[in-house]
Amino acid sequence: MKFESIKNQFKDLKKPLYANSLYISLSSLTMAVAGFFFWSISAKIYPPESVGIASAVISAINIVFIASFLGMNFSLIRFYPEYKEHSAGTALILTSFLSLCLSLLYWLVIGRSGKFEDISAVDLLFLFVVLSMIETMYNVFLTYGIAMRKAKHAFVQSILFAMRFIFLFLLRPFGAKGIIASFGLGLALGLFYAVIKIDNIVLTVDRKFLRDSFKFSLGNYIANIANATPLYIMPTVVLSILGEEWTAYYYISFSVGNMLMLIPNSLNTSFFVEGSYGLSDLENSFKKVLMLSYLYLAIVNIGIWAFGGLILGFFGKGYIQGLELLRLVALGGFFMIFVDFTVTVLNIQKKIQEIVVINVLKAVLLLGLSYLLIPQFKITGIGWAWVITYVVLSVFGAVLLRFRIFKKESVSFP
Repeated sequence: MKFESIKNQFKDLKKPLYANSLYISLSSLTMAVAGFFFWSISAKIYPPESVGIASAVISAINIVFIASFLGMNFSLIRFYPEYKEHSAGTALILTSFLSLCLSLLYWLVIGRSGKFEDISAVDLLFLFVVLSMIETMYNVFLTYGIAMRKAKHAFVQSILFAMRFIFLFLLRPFGAKGIIASFGLGLALGLFYAVIKIDNIVLTVDRKFLRDSFKFSLGNYIANIANATPLYIMPTVVLSILGEEWTAYYYISFSVGNMLMLIPNSLNTSFFVEGSYGLSDLENSFKKVLMLSYLYLAIVNIGIWAFGGLILGFFGKGYIQGLELLRLVALGGFFMIFVDFTVTVLNIQKKIQEIVVINVLKAVLLLGLSYLLIPQFKITGIGWAWVITYVVLSVFGAVLLRFRIFKKESVSFP
């Protein structure tokens, strides 16, 4: 009997739902590992000043992408069964146009600041605008593939994007522009594959799709911008306060810290997929994935406190100055994943208003506290802002779960 049960579980893994989740996890793993090697190689063969400038510009490109997506990544998945290729065509047209406008506006504002004067030439402006549009289109195709339950395309896209590290060696003479161009060429490879393989998009603006998905898109759009902006804008903040070298130290330390969250993030993605298809006991599933993530983080924190210096030293001697930041990011992970799983529960139950509140509060606290603490503690101040922010959000999330989500049953939080 037990043997039959095990056989049935393995058979379930072949179903589209689980196969799709596997490809999404592999794609996330590929992106995380590729990001690690991309910046480690950059730190090895480029001077810290070039790494600092490039990290700030690439983060700005990511800001434009997030702002341009209009929350349609969520709507593409939610409304695909009804609108199919029309949803993707509408998203592609609108987000590409908005990316063009926002990238020009962002560069006119930020590109004229004192720290960017030396690199705000016309050729870099052109590179910034083009790469902003390419990243937006790349992600529309990636999300569309997932919506069609063909996440294997997203996986292949991520592999091609990961190949960007090769261009770092070829473009080394161009300094910061070489790093930025390498990033863009990786995106272009992934986009080229998607255009060839995912060819059933209808390039039209479907007004009915826009009307039906407006509120859903808008709520997630606001939440997504609030969630991502502090992380993407932080390199610019560090650059303006501490300079190029400290920006590089911050970016590498924080990138390593984020990479450590890959397993909890993958669990969270799987939890969201399963919850979207219906879970008989949402509260119990929430506790299980949370405790598994805590077990993983306990091991990770021991490793970071023991070997964090060696990890950062791999990038270069100066990068060890980000050790305290890395340790605080790892420690704050216990609170961060609780908040992230809470947001997933809210998404499953379509409680968009609460999600917006959590993410706006995060943006205000993280940016505000970082701005106050950086002058005194340098980049370690960002680590303290990270921990304090997520402690506050964890308390808020626990209250929401206790009295708004799981209110019918008694709930104990780890």
